[in-house]
Amino acid sequence: MSAPAVLRDVFHAYRDRAEEDDGFLFEDDQAPINRLDVLVYRPTSTVDLTSFATIGMAAQQMPAKPRPGGAARAEQLSGGGARAELRLRRRGSLSRPEEHAIAVQLANLAIHPFLAGSRLSWGHMIGFGGDFPTFPGCPSVLLAGPLSDDDPDYVQTGDGPVRLINVVPITDAERDRGRELPPVDFARSLRESVDIFAERPDAISRG
Repeated sequence: MSAPAVLRDVFHAYRDRAEEDDGFLFEDDQAPINRLDVLVYRPTSTVDLTSFATIGMAAQQMPAKPRPGGAARAEQLSGGGARAELRLRRRGSLSRPEEHAIAVQLANLAIHPFLAGSRLSWGHMIGFGGDFPTFPGCPSVLLAGPLSDDDPDYVQTGDGPVRLINVVPITDAERDRGRELPPVDFARSLRESVDIFAERPDAISRG
């Protein structure tokens, strides 16, 4: 079966920026998303980052539970939307088992809204049962919008815009701080205080 047109549009938008080096395929006929690809872009001579991007989450619209008055407007302002894909960047080169571990966690996160019945939006923070792979001391993630001036926020497709959500692993202390700040201010403070694409030495030493 050919991929839905929306996913082809997302793939071509990715390819317009760079060609992937590798990828991981997750298939499960019983899962909310039957097929999900996680593309891997390895470091180059100019960019010391391993990047990951999902394709498959946008095949269907994320469900949304009814919320009290004003929630629809708040979700729109925080990056709410019916279709989305995930991105993550990690400083330096990784082994293939490490790449696979990150891809698995992204695949698990991609099906979360379909299991929970609520959309993922910029500014959300989600905790896991353990540390995010290759980010020791970071058991949670911040879902963020663009992290730099050249970061895209949406991919335009024939089925409408597909929001791009950046997954940023965070420590418990960072998550506590995030509860006290507006999402945009929290994301900015993180970028100014730490390398959000690398493990946190303080968190490792405490562990």
